[in-house]
Amino acid sequence: MTKRPKRNAPTHRPAKPITLAAVLATVEREAKLTATRRRDLLSGVRRVASLLGDEPAAIPLNMAPISARLAAVNPVAAGLTAKSFANIRSNFLGAVTASGLVPVRAKSGGKPVLSPAWVDLFARLSGRRAHIGLSRLARFASARGLAPQEINDEVIAELIATVREQSLCPRPTVLHRKVTQIWNEAARDPALGLRRVTVPPYRQPKRIEWAHLTDAFRQEVDAHLSWCSVCDPFAPDARIRRLAPRSVRLRRDQIHAAVTALVKSGIKPSAIRSLADLVSPGHFKRILRQRLDGVSDAQNTFNLALGQALIQIAHEWVKVDAQVFAELKRLLSKMPAPVLTLTPKNRRALRQFDDPAVLRRLYALPERLWIEARRDKKPNFRTLAKAQAALAVGILCYMPLRLQNLAALEFDTHLFMREGPRAISTLELPAGEVKNGTELAFDIAPNLAKMVLEYRDRLAPKLIGHRPTRLFVNAEGTPKNQATVANLIMTYLRRRAGIVLTPHQFRHLSAKVVLDAEPGGFETVKQFLGHRSIKTTVGAYAGIDSRRAARRHQHLVEQALAAEIPTRRSSRRHREPLDQGSRSNW
Repeated sequence: MTKRPKRNAPTHRPAKPITLAAVLATVEREAKLTATRRRDLLSGVRRVASLLGDEPAAIPLNMAPISARLAAVNPVAAGLTAKSFANIRSNFLGAVTASGLVPVRAKSGGKPVLSPAWVDLFARLSGRRAHIGLSRLARFASARGLAPQEINDEVIAELIATVREQSLCPRPTVLHRKVTQIWNEAARDPALGLRRVTVPPYRQPKRIEWAHLTDAFRQEVDAHLSWCSVCDPFAPDARIRRLAPRSVRLRRDQIHAAVTALVKSGIKPSAIRSLADLVSPGHFKRILRQRLDGVSDAQNTFNLALGQALIQIAHEWVKVDAQVFAELKRLLSKMPAPVLTLTPKNRRALRQFDDPAVLRRLYALPERLWIEARRDKKPNFRTLAKAQAALAVGILCYMPLRLQNLAALEFDTHLFMREGPRAISTLELPAGEVKNGTELAFDIAPNLAKMVLEYRDRLAPKLIGHRPTRLFVNAEGTPKNQATVANLIMTYLRRRAGIVLTPHQFRHLSAKVVLDAEPGGFETVKQFLGHRSIKTTVGAYAGIDSRRAARRHQHLVEQALAAEIPTRRSSRRHREPLDQGSRSNW
């Protein structure tokens, strides 16, 4: 028989989490701190709370989530310089250390404390890369009495866990990868006796490795993609319409996603020997169900396109009979149809520009970068990158090209530059190089044309030794690929303007700018962006126009109120004066 608890027995309540308010209170009471140091530490805690958007009492003192949230803060967007932001982080870390509420690994001042074994290893390693990259690991291992020969995956995993919990390292995952890479470089020397460790990937693989699939399946996939490319248009079984290289890559990606979904549904990779195994009604249903369960948004465009591609493979390549083909189409019709609209990611990107100051900061960035590149007394590859970032952002602000067209711009092929006070330079894209086969042409703004001419004739030749034929080249003169150009644009936008924007999202921004100034002007946006269908403009780029309509209605309301207020004042001015009694009653 269980005993009932006494009525007045004390209850054990869960301990309240330690918050930043506790750090403030503890630092206030710390007598060992000077007045100036105490002021700086308290300011660091309050500024961190402000950047995180909450009161100190509402933010738990948990270093890992605080570090992750601070890493997402863009100092430029917050009105801070990079140095000021670094000082805030340093003062906050100093305040937490001074409070003693949680263990914190602050930066060691002066010479790091290393064991003799690590001192000997560093003496045998050459280059600053190894000394800097392995210094944190060396201090961590020395504090635990571990020699370099004892370093393995478990030790490095413990180091990264400690970094996450006791520091403000903005990117622990990147640190993990960098430390393991540098360690393996040192382990190549057999004389050091070091064990190699595992280098973690940037992204965990979400799809099955091609090597795990059967040789017969991979060979058929290669044959199908070659058939889609129509290498020989006169072959007896040649495809009627050739797929573009971009579409061929997409087809391979769709097949990869489909076979991954099939394996996740419970089918062994060894049982998938041909494309016919993907388009049997039973397996096709498994693929659609797995894809539908694996995404948060049921109305997924990729899933619908994947199903359509598999049906096309069934009809053209596998050549299923009419009954199976009809069943596949019936199954695909059960998938939720996506709505053509702005994605949440694009909505977040455009929401930045609800503040006019952000748009002005974007439009002013190319000129700022260009002035800095011109003033560089010792130009190098970084100067070239800065100048190209200025040109890329400037072009996208005026002419929102697709990334593949932007990265491939060539002088005298796409860029026709003309010098002179009234000369007009143009950017022209032939229909064959545009995604939807629509020819595009733009006049280049005079200030941008001046920058492009100076880049081609003076700045770039100083760095690569000759006039470039393409706009985006490396310091060796070789062309830059699309990924490099995109990373260049996004990096400078984020670091110098506090703006998170991809090159393609400039197209959405251009539609917003035009429609904000001209509500309902979808035809203008359609012509500007080179769309074939107005539905694409209205749905995918312009989005719902209710905000602009509401803004117009708000303006009409404010106009009516502005007209009413002078009328009221005028009527009061002509009203007869009231006697004293009436005034008191009024």
